[in-house]
Amino acid sequence: MDVDVKYVHVGEAINRRRNELGLSKSEFARRIGVPQQHVNRILERETMETKRLVRVCEVLDFNFFSLFCPVQHQISAYLAAVALEGNAHNIIGDAELASQLAQARSETESQKETVKLLKEQIDSLNAQINRLDSNLKDKDAIIELLKERR
Repeated sequence: MDVDVKYVHVGEAINRRRNELGLSKSEFARRIGVPQQHVNRILERETMETKRLVRVCEVLDFNFFSLFCPVQHQISAYLAAVALEGNAHNIIGDAELASQLAQARSETESQKETVKLLKEQIDSLNAQINRLDSNLKDKDAIIELLKERR
């Protein structure tokens, strides 16, 4: 079997992540639900019980399991459901995913068209402002001429 599994010192990896987050040992202990005295033993250990490692993953917002085996970057309907709907607990197939993607593309194109129209309106309004500004300058010049004649 050709499995790419790496050796990982779990305690060291946890300690690195804890330090990255600026989390004290006492706060880390509180969050994972162990006495503070156990933290040093956890950080020194090469291995850890899966249930506790899952809790540490949640607390430190990091998947330590991914350190053992590189994760294949494949697109799946599950991950796409999370990206599209924010909920992967729905049942979504490739056809539904394609439909949702097509709808998202259509909405994007519609929004692009709206942006284009708004830019044209802005350009038109800017041209009107320039004309009005020019008219105002002309009126100011006429007023000055009239004042000089009096």
